[in-house]
Amino acid sequence: MKLSVVVPVYNTAEYLDECIRSIIHQTYKDIEVILVDDGSNDGSGAICDYYASNFDNFKVVHQENCGNAAARCRGGEEAAGEYVTFMDSDDWIAEDMYEELMKTAEAEKCDIVSQNGLTVYDGKRYFVERTATITGTYRRGDNFDVFLSVMLYDEDRRCAGAGPSLGQKVIKKEIIDGDAAIFYSSCLRAKSICIIEGCKYFYRVYGMSVSHTYDAANFNKIYILYQYLENDFLAFDEGNGLIEQLRKHVWYFLSMQIKQIFGLEFKDVYLFPYQCIDMGSKIILYGAGKVGQSYYEQLKRNQYCNIIAWADSKVYKGNGNIIQPMEMIGMEYSKIVVAVKSKKTAGEIIHNLIGLGVDKGKIVWAEPHRMPLL
Repeated sequence: MKLSVVVPVYNTAEYLDECIRSIIHQTYKDIEVILVDDGSNDGSGAICDYYASNFDNFKVVHQENCGNAAARCRGGEEAAGEYVTFMDSDDWIAEDMYEELMKTAEAEKCDIVSQNGLTVYDGKRYFVERTATITGTYRRGDNFDVFLSVMLYDEDRRCAGAGPSLGQKVIKKEIIDGDAAIFYSSCLRAKSICIIEGCKYFYRVYGMSVSHTYDAANFNKIYILYQYLENDFLAFDEGNGLIEQLRKHVWYFLSMQIKQIFGLEFKDVYLFPYQCIDMGSKIILYGAGKVGQSYYEQLKRNQYCNIIAWADSKVYKGNGNIIQPMEMIGMEYSKIVVAVKSKKTAGEIIHNLIGLGVDKGKIVWAEPHRMPLL
């Protein structure tokens, strides 16, 4: 078996037939299809059983609901193909997509092959979304450093040089380690990567689709992903600035998420340290400069947590919301968020707050990160 197609399935009965039939109609035939029913309760599991019973190259795995990433991992473990690809169960593909990808993989002898775009369908219209700013074949010992230099973030285009979406990619199974969703980690283990022209993966957006569902834990998940990749890259970085790319990539991704969810446009904005503060917390915001103003505007719009007071030792003309530090005494709050850019200044503020009797464990300062979208 040359190619394994892994399809995590969760409550997409309305679209699942279209998804599966687009795989059945592929012109490339040396494939197996692994349907991972992730605890569906809308009849999706029965649809999976039907195809597994009627097509020899289909198999189904039923499991309790563990989430999309865990279902992908389970499918990857079951895969017997030399190459693996992944598909969301509410999407579909052009009939010759796998043939184009696999012909390129065999001709170029590449570990990873990806198309440089996908087609988005929002229920009314189709439009192309480019997921890579580069095309060509990149090999270790030759020009692989060119790929690595823009893999996560292309400085000229202000976006990822090679986007992480998995649907339009085929990856050698031997280089997938652990979480199959981590495309960039697979790139570090690849000896060759090829990116070709094409937008033959159809990505469905319908309100809150499987791939677009948001919950309050998303910010924490992104932070955990950042830490995972940071550890991977620290052990690998060959002078291609992967850590700096990673930081810009994550903040770019966060800005897109926040724009989609909260309707915020970020321009020279410092991102609030969501990973450090529980949603719904009562906080005091300390600092009314650019960082503090950025934090304040975000929180007032998205209501992520409740600002019970905004403090600063300086007097800001025209802003009557600012109180002096002494006025915080006696207030009930879970955290004081120090909103200044300088680590030295933050240290001085923290020292002064402790002097006022504030519990050090209730003081939060994280180095502010300015969004790369200017």
